[in-house]
Amino acid sequence: MFALGVALVPIGLVETWTDTPWTLERWWHLAPLAVLCALMAVRRGRPLTALGVGVLVFVAEGFFGGSLASLLVFIELVHAAGRYGRGRIADRLAHVIVAVIAAVGVLTLVATRDLRVAIMAALTVFAVLGTSYWWGESAKQQADLVEAERARAEDLARMAALREEQARRGEREAMAGEIHDALSGNLAAITIHAEAGLANPEVAPQALQVVRTTSKQAMGELRSMLAVLRPDGGPAMPPSNLEDAVDAARGRGLEIDDRYEPALLGDLPPQVAHAAYRVVQESLTNVERHCPGGQAELVVKRDGDLTITVDSPCGVGPRSDGGYGLTSMSERVTSLGGVFEAGPHDGGWRVHAVIPLDSGEVVA
Repeated sequence: MFALGVALVPIGLVETWTDTPWTLERWWHLAPLAVLCALMAVRRGRPLTALGVGVLVFVAEGFFGGSLASLLVFIELVHAAGRYGRGRIADRLAHVIVAVIAAVGVLTLVATRDLRVAIMAALTVFAVLGTSYWWGESAKQQADLVEAERARAEDLARMAALREEQARRGEREAMAGEIHDALSGNLAAITIHAEAGLANPEVAPQALQVVRTTSKQAMGELRSMLAVLRPDGGPAMPPSNLEDAVDAARGRGLEIDDRYEPALLGDLPPQVAHAAYRVVQESLTNVERHCPGGQAELVVKRDGDLTITVDSPCGVGPRSDGGYGLTSMSERVTSLGGVFEAGPHDGGWRVHAVIPLDSGEVVA
């Protein structure tokens, strides 16, 4: 821009306003032009400061006629103030420009008594200040809109990634619960009967038979879970027949006093039936761990909710699984909107679960 000013001076495109009290040699107009061009370097970082200093330089040069090059640079400074200006001063700049345009029109009318001249003066100032400012302000609003859309897209991407991570975590926790419930009870039973067979050769054949049956059952449940994990495995649920859990525990030597009608459990929603199966399976497994050869009482009621109660005369000793079984049962029941309780009761141990029957659409 300074080079343009140097080119315009020899042509004589200075003294834009000829009706001024003073005049200068045309080459003197390069000094204010140089200052205005220097302000261009900071118009993005400090647009309001650049405009403020630019106004002083431009008005001062105007008393000596001004120059076309300085006018072009000043227009760019006004545009930069609209484009990059921020804060309360920038927000009020539009009002200042409107006030300047009105003041120029009024002062011109007072000085010339000619309405047409006053209107032309106001329109000229509007062309210099108004259009350049609103052009910059429009560009700023467009840039802000683009930035807002970019930030929104980033937020949506972060939320999607978070939901995906939560889904993965939920799947991992669900699979960990399935593996624990399916295998830990069977492995515990295998350990108990293997130790009994080693300690007493007379019961070794019976213990080995239990180990064999329990191992086959564990393998069957593991295959069922692996089938669900395969891409073509479908949404099938692992085994959830409550009677199977009771029969398996009986086969391992646990005496069970069961009080329920199997016919009442035949049409349970899949998620409810599966949760009930795991609660009964894990509860009976805990009885086997802490009360080998003992007894358990199982009561299942259906009246609007499915209520499961497992009582054992033995208390609970140190947990070999870190208490994960109780945590898994609690998570299964509460995820379906139910209530789970486990703790000492009448000198023994009680597990009590209430599962709403209308929670069948909820995925455990």
